[in-house]
Amino acid sequence: MGILRVFVAEWPRNQFFNLGFEEAFYRVFSGEGGVLRFWRNDRVVVIGRHQCAALEVNPDALRDMGVKLVRRFTGGGAVYHDLGNINYALVVKQGVAGARTVVDLFHLVGEAVADALSSLGANNAYYRALNDVEIDGRKVSGLAGTSAPGKLFVHGALLVSSDLAILGRVLRISKEKLSDKRFVGSRVKRVITLEEAVGRKLEPREVYSAIADALAEKLGLEKEWGEASREELREALRLYREKYSRPAWNLKYLGFVKDSLSGDEAEALMWAAQPDPEQEKVAEEVKEVLGGR
Repeated sequence: MGILRVFVAEWPRNQFFNLGFEEAFYRVFSGEGGVLRFWRNDRVVVIGRHQCAALEVNPDALRDMGVKLVRRFTGGGAVYHDLGNINYALVVKQGVAGARTVVDLFHLVGEAVADALSSLGANNAYYRALNDVEIDGRKVSGLAGTSAPGKLFVHGALLVSSDLAILGRVLRISKEKLSDKRFVGSRVKRVITLEEAVGRKLEPREVYSAIADALAEKLGLEKEWGEASREELREALRLYREKYSRPAWNLKYLGFVKDSLSGDEAEALMWAAQPDPEQEKVAEEVKEVLGGR
């Protein structure tokens, strides 16, 4: 039986570094079995690789509510993260449990997450193809993924106790997005939090354990708790510096719609799409752990 290495690696104060690590641990994976990461973000909108930020968010609401903006390296729609949202990410060797494609892994991960939610007390939790987990017809988690030769990657965001009122203010469905087919739009669905579904408070570790157990069983791997590797951290720091901390990445495609933005909206997006000095300290702390390199 192969090994599923499981760890929690999160930097909620620096959402840009969190997303850099997400790509990093996928990039460096080259082994057998798989690796599962759990993490949380403070207030941020995470947009898909092919989305235009200006069509996905209300810029003024971002700045007014202290919500940052970062682009992930996988496709799909925009999602809102806060500390009541738990993110899970899985990279596996291609062929594990018969998964040859990302769609295959969507099925395995979606079904495992639904099983985990059921074990926590959610009634009628199920996976809905292609990339949703629902409870009684209301979305609680969505999946995105990618692949490279020999490996598959899927990650998802689970609404545990997120502030749905803020979600509704910072995300938007605009007339421009509905008419402009160059960009991937976000699908609007009725949502529910896991705590609302189970009727009680849930600690993050309880959720981590349930998902890790369900995934290990579904994948036929032996769960082994560990921590992030120095190689993963080093690659995350590089990606953070060169990509995720830069508006050029987070505001890609903005030029297509810049004429429709006011000066205040453009300024708010620029504020949201790059780290503040306090957030930059998080990356410096990681650099120190790696010996200043």
